[in-house]
Amino acid sequence: MLTPDDSALQAVRRRHELRVLESLAAHGNRTRRELETDTKLSRTTLSAIVSDLRLRGVVTESEPEFHGRGRSGRPTKVLSLNPNAGAAVGIELGRRRISISVTGFDGSTVVRELSAISSSVSLPDKVAMAADMLKRLIADGRINTETVIGTAVGIASRHANPNSLADGVEPQSDPQGASLTLLREVIPGPMLWDNNIRLAAMAYGKGSDDLLYVVLSAGISSAIVSQGSLMRGGNGIAGELGHISVDFAGPVCWCGRHGCLESFINEANVLVEAAHRGQSFQSIEAMAQAAAEGNGIAINVVSWAGELLARALMGACVLLDPRRVVVTGELSQFGELLLEPARRALAEQNLDLGPRSTEISAATFAPSAGSDGASQMALKHWSMATVG
Repeated sequence: MLTPDDSALQAVRRRHELRVLESLAAHGNRTRRELETDTKLSRTTLSAIVSDLRLRGVVTESEPEFHGRGRSGRPTKVLSLNPNAGAAVGIELGRRRISISVTGFDGSTVVRELSAISSSVSLPDKVAMAADMLKRLIADGRINTETVIGTAVGIASRHANPNSLADGVEPQSDPQGASLTLLREVIPGPMLWDNNIRLAAMAYGKGSDDLLYVVLSAGISSAIVSQGSLMRGGNGIAGELGHISVDFAGPVCWCGRHGCLESFINEANVLVEAAHRGQSFQSIEAMAQAAAEGNGIAINVVSWAGELLARALMGACVLLDPRRVVVTGELSQFGELLLEPARRALAEQNLDLGPRSTEISAATFAPSAGSDGASQMALKHWSMATVG
C-alpha cells in the first residue's frame, strides 16, 4: 500500500498500477498481452505490477483450461479484478450516525456498517469510534487494507479548505477541532475529507450529472454536483441553501442573518409551528401521516414549509440551472405536498432563454448515503480519474 509520502519512483509505479486497473475495470477480463497493449507498459513492468496486485488480492488469474492458447501454444491465462476486493473506503462522521462503506473496483458496494450515536458525541470521539469500527471490520476480514487505494471521510458541519482537498505530496489539512490521525493509522494510504452531505450527493449523482441535493433534517444541508463533479466554491462552503434568507424580517439565524430557511423549516421548528397552530405531533413521520389522511393543521404547516422552501429553491435553480433537484431527509416524508410550490414556481417562470428542464423529486433518505458517496468519491479520485 502506497502512503502519502511516496517517493517519485513509487508514484510512477502507482500510476502504472492504475492503468492496469482501468483496463480491467473497462474490459472485465484481460490477458497479459492485451494489458500490454492497453497500458503501453513493458512486459517486465507489467509482470511486476500484476504479481503485486495478485499477491494483494486485487487481481485474480483464471485457470488456463477455460481460455484459448497464447503465442507459445500454451493455454492463455486471463486476469480480472477480484469483485470482493474493497478498493475504496468511505466513512461518514454524521450528527447521529457513523457509517462505513467499502466500494469495489467495479463500483459495487462490498461492505456497509452503520452505528447510531448521540448527537452530543464530539468529533474527536467520532473519529475514535470510526477507527474502532474499521479495526473490527479488518479483523473480521471484511476490509483488506492491501487492496484499498484510498479513503474518504464525510464530516458533519465541516468544510474542507478548497486549497487542501485531498492527500498529495503533503497530507490534507485536518478538520477544525479534530485530527484524523487515528483513521490514517488504521488504513494507511491517501485520504480525503469533506462535508458529509457534499459527499453523500455523489451517491445520488449520475455520471455527468447537474444536481442540487438538499437534506431537510435537524438542519438544512445541500450540495451541488456540476458535470459529475462537486462544486465547493472559493472558500469551500458552496451549497449552503439553508442560509439563503427567505424573509428579511424573520428571526435571527445562528449565522448572523435574518430569516434564513434553516431558521424556519428545520425538523424541530416545523413541529413547533404545528403546535402553535393548535396540534402537537410526536414526530415528522406522524405529521406526514396526518397530512396524508387530510389533517388540516398538518396540511397547512407542510404547505407553509413548502412555500418557504420554494423561495430558496427558485433562487438556487436560477443561479445554478440544475437538471435535477433531489430533496431528502426527514422532511422529505411530506412528499408532493412539500414540493408542489417549488414545481409550480418553476413552471410559472419564463426566462425566455431557451428550453429548460429541471426535475424536482423527493428521495427516501439512506442512512449510508454519506459513506456510500464518500467511497465512490475516493474511488473516482484515486483510480481512473488519476490516470493520464
